[in-house]
Amino acid sequence: MLNFDEIFVTRNWFGKPVRRDADTRFVKGEGSYVDDLNMDCVYAGFVRSPHAHARLGKIDTSKAEALKGVLAVMTGPEVAALTKPVGARAITRPARQHVMATGKVRYVGEPVAVVVAEDRYTVEDALDLVEVEYEPLPVVVEVEEAMKAGAPLVFEEAETNVLLHDTLTHGDIDGAFRQADLVVKEQFRIQRFSSTPLENWAIIAKHEKGTDSFVVWANCQQPGRSIVNVCGCLGIPANKLRFIVPDSGGGFGIKLALWPYIVSQCVVARKVDKPVKWIQTRREHLLAGTHTPDCVVDLELALKRDGKVLGLKIRDRQNDGSFVHTAGIYNLIKFATMVGCYDIKATQAELMSIVSNKAPTVQNRGVGKPAMIFTLERLMHRAAVQLGLDPAEIRFRNFVQPEQMPHTTPSGEIYESGNYPETLRKALAQIGYDGVKKEQESLRKQGKYIGVGLSASIEPGTSNLGYYYTSRGTPEYMGNAEGAIVSMDYDGNVNVLLGSVDEGQGHATSVAQVVADMLAFTPERVTMNTHMDSLVSPFLGHSGCYANRFNDVDMGAVIMATKKVRDKVLKIGAHMLGVPEGEVRLKDGAVCSAAEAKKSAPFKDIATVAYKQILLLPKGVEPGLKEVAYYKNEIAKMPGKEDFNVQMTHSNSVHAAVVEVDVESGMVSFRKYVIAHDCGRHINPGIVDGMAIGSTVHGVGTVLLEEFIYDENGQILTTSFVDYMKPLAVGLPRFELTHLESPCPTSLLGTKAVGEGGAIGSLAAIANAVEDALAPFGVKVTSLPITPEKVMRAIRETKVI
Repeated sequence: MLNFDEIFVTRNWFGKPVRRDADTRFVKGEGSYVDDLNMDCVYAGFVRSPHAHARLGKIDTSKAEALKGVLAVMTGPEVAALTKPVGARAITRPARQHVMATGKVRYVGEPVAVVVAEDRYTVEDALDLVEVEYEPLPVVVEVEEAMKAGAPLVFEEAETNVLLHDTLTHGDIDGAFRQADLVVKEQFRIQRFSSTPLENWAIIAKHEKGTDSFVVWANCQQPGRSIVNVCGCLGIPANKLRFIVPDSGGGFGIKLALWPYIVSQCVVARKVDKPVKWIQTRREHLLAGTHTPDCVVDLELALKRDGKVLGLKIRDRQNDGSFVHTAGIYNLIKFATMVGCYDIKATQAELMSIVSNKAPTVQNRGVGKPAMIFTLERLMHRAAVQLGLDPAEIRFRNFVQPEQMPHTTPSGEIYESGNYPETLRKALAQIGYDGVKKEQESLRKQGKYIGVGLSASIEPGTSNLGYYYTSRGTPEYMGNAEGAIVSMDYDGNVNVLLGSVDEGQGHATSVAQVVADMLAFTPERVTMNTHMDSLVSPFLGHSGCYANRFNDVDMGAVIMATKKVRDKVLKIGAHMLGVPEGEVRLKDGAVCSAAEAKKSAPFKDIATVAYKQILLLPKGVEPGLKEVAYYKNEIAKMPGKEDFNVQMTHSNSVHAAVVEVDVESGMVSFRKYVIAHDCGRHINPGIVDGMAIGSTVHGVGTVLLEEFIYDENGQILTTSFVDYMKPLAVGLPRFELTHLESPCPTSLLGTKAVGEGGAIGSLAAIANAVEDALAPFGVKVTSLPITPEKVMRAIRETKVI
């Protein structure tokens, strides 16, 4: 592994808030999204089930097919006959499902038929002409209903709605609870929600008749796995699918599961022999475009009277809806952060993935960790109150200490670096903790109710993908890695291509900063193609924009490929100057003699030799200046229940919120919000701050506003932004950030995760602040979101939100 100081020649750009000039084209409306591609396409649309659970009868497509402009109509059973079932990953019970409904529908919005027409207007008209016979079946919506004996089965072959049920025990959990002076327990409910990226799903599928192959353009954020899944369902080898990802307007995990629609579009594209475009509407996205699962979590803490936590138990019941491919994932990733920032020696996790007649779920921003940290930090707050301790003090007494780093949790997660007590100290100082407490007392006398809430959290990054199979055996994927191509062109400038994609995170800017310091020139001389094309991109099965992995394996691949180019440039440059290789250095885009600074060979001249005047190359050196490298994080462990690291880097943060609750209206408003976080070294502090704030805004929406609501018949009631509430800038606090820097010893740059932390830590900070504000009324917060209606009901009647 390269030493950090060996990577860079200069330190002019790394760690600086370089402006994201690569984004100028987006601001000017010059992005190239799927819907912008200038192709002669026909259009697809889906007939969707109005029932949450029903047997499929006759599907009459004749009227739709007779409509002028309609090119094809294919039903779910017809598509199923030409494809293979969707593969499960985490669940242990048998469950068979295809990319479209066949036999029966399992949620409102499930695709029943696909229509292709010459224009979108005709598609919409034709969808109304498809006649489907349904035999309604009993519906199961909530976790408790689904678990009852005799409950309607979503997948009959499973003989239960619990598709994963496993218990993972680490340490002496029975001894911990025997020795406890106090056991604090609570049941928490976290709602369904989504991160709703600006751009919905978008796909163009084209069938190449001459080679019986496909070309797909899609805004997929994990193309490496999607290629495997699409080829598997279509029953074709990988060389029969060219997969292209152009610009993408956000992802947040929501675009990990659009590949079933790619499969159905490929099937219908083969039938019409024209490129087929489908652009998901916002209503389709909210209706059936994948959600974060709702869950019911029972948590227990075993404590001594001094506040020391001895053990932790969780009973986690996830409502995973009706998509077997992602069912169980949230359960299995939760126990990676089960102990949070604390030195807890014994844990037990009972994990249940429960299917229902709700929409499919997918790995939304944070993937289970927001719910895990919310429940843990809520119970730490509750334990402090019961023990008569300050909420900050109980955390200080339980933190993993800096001298314990690297620290291994009971289940095998490795916290590689960090100073958790100092992070909390910084947050307390920034929020003015003691002052807020004094102000709280005086304001209560005036009938105003403010509260301060704390939440300490771990933000893991770079998933060890074998975790999906923890309960099943040998995984299809293990570890995590990425590939990169770095080339110096004829003019001595550098081009970078990753196997991964960018969803708006600013990857091109960060890459330019690192490459510029490795080659001793300016970022303006580095360009990065942020698109992905399986024909040329160096992708792996792991490739994609997810799990906070860019700063680790993506950048690792860029560094290793750039080093190969640098080594070759130095060798050619030394030869051109007639100087030994060890006596040259890089400066201002040239190879210079260490002894005679004026004696230099600019990169452009070196490129001329490498590409054109190849007879002047040193003996044994190949022409060209293009290198490929693949990089993996070496800390990944083989999957196993006893000792396994689900993720491979671990940032930490403390969120501190001061809120005011209007007890006459139930409205919650922010007075102050502080984020103290440690994500290792910063490549670009401006991007880091944007990530920390942006993810926290997602958290604010989760705590106060967002919820997918279903009625008892499985009908979703929130399919527009009129009903599904999102946070607005006008209601947000001014976020104050303070940084610590504990370099990660297992990533090349010492960087850690930053893209999800705010969505993880903010939930409990705000909830703790609300409960603190309403303490005079005896109100407890046990569920999300904290809406005005719930607040008023709790104050006046129930005492529970």
